[in-house]
Amino acid sequence: MGDRAGRHHEVPLLNRDSPVPEATVADPGGRARFGAGRFGAGRFGMGRGGWLTLLGLVLLALNLRAAIAAVPPLLPELQADLDLGRGAAGLLTALPVLCFGLLSPFAALFGRRVGIEFALLVAMLGIVLGSVARILPHAGWMLAGTAIIGAGITVGNVLVPSAVKRHFPGRAGLATGVSTAALTTGATLAAAVSAPLAYTVGLGWRGSLLALGGLAGVAALGWLPRVRRRHTAPAPEPPRSAGSVLRSPVTWQLAVFMGTQSMLYYALLTWLPSMLRDHGVEPTRAGAALAVFNLLGIGTALLVPTLAVRRPDQRGLALLVCACWAVGLVGLLALPSLYLLWTVTTGLAQGAAISLTLTLLVIRARTPGSARELSGAVQSIGYLLSATAPVLVGALRDATTGWGVPLAVLMLVTVVMAVSALGAGRNRQV
Repeated sequence: MGDRAGRHHEVPLLNRDSPVPEATVADPGGRARFGAGRFGAGRFGMGRGGWLTLLGLVLLALNLRAAIAAVPPLLPELQADLDLGRGAAGLLTALPVLCFGLLSPFAALFGRRVGIEFALLVAMLGIVLGSVARILPHAGWMLAGTAIIGAGITVGNVLVPSAVKRHFPGRAGLATGVSTAALTTGATLAAAVSAPLAYTVGLGWRGSLLALGGLAGVAALGWLPRVRRRHTAPAPEPPRSAGSVLRSPVTWQLAVFMGTQSMLYYALLTWLPSMLRDHGVEPTRAGAALAVFNLLGIGTALLVPTLAVRRPDQRGLALLVCACWAVGLVGLLALPSLYLLWTVTTGLAQGAAISLTLTLLVIRARTPGSARELSGAVQSIGYLLSATAPVLVGALRDATTGWGVPLAVLMLVTVVMAVSALGAGRNRQV
């Protein structure tokens, strides 16, 4: 759509006096108790119910990467136990991402059929179930459990932006930033503690993965009150099919941006510890570097959405993110001894990239319904693209016996990401 329509839509994102959102909870007296409007609003324009909902989203988001990020620090021992090569080991990270790509349209449909709140509860329970399955004594169970976890996370990936659009239309930047920071925090904590839980505490890699994956049960309990609340029906929206969303060039530009930034993230999430260990870094320090990589994304995940919603055009911000990725990758290739510096650079870039992507999914959509369909389409295409990265990087490492070629390929991915940023950052809507 045109720029004028886009600017008109984004005004409420900056208005603290936005009306109560369309998804409110009505008590028997008909009073609004749930939302981010002027009734009962605090400093940030949200009442008690709005803050509780935001807390619930934070608990959900903490589990949307943790079960995946817990695996890479344990890969060498897991490979030896299950007799896996690097390409097959990369599949343990690539499989959830492949689920993101294949199942995102169905996640959007599931949310439309059963409701966003209930679907997100099911997502958390799926992560718990998959965490139990993948510790059973067979490599097949590991793959099956990983796929179940991927399906649960897919539902969360797709529906959290829709939940933000529905419950926080006047505070999209705040809600997106906080939930994305929580996602990054979950990955950071999982990467930092999975090895100590396995080796220092003595749980082994199975016990470590179960403990971290089981935290999704806590999130399910925290989200349960949101499911049990009685919501008023949202305002009717014109029917919109996934096909109509796919006809928009905005969708494809966002999908490429989503896919390339995700390729970079999952490639380093999977192989950064192994890369560093090949350069002589101790295993605990390599795991700590991965934790730093995730940790530093928290700050940029909080900052970038707030910056993005304050301007009609996000191209400059997107290109800055791409530049940070490029600097970090070149550094890892040319001066691997300074790995801590490059870990910091790429860590800041990955938090900024994912939070900017999720923010664009919110502000490029006109309604919660279009946000759900756009999120499903973009994440499906993007994650199908990014699922290739962990396996490709692992296979290239095996084929070339070094990290030069894999890192060069990731630099090319950064170039494609920068080109897509020029379209994804323009002020247009679906």
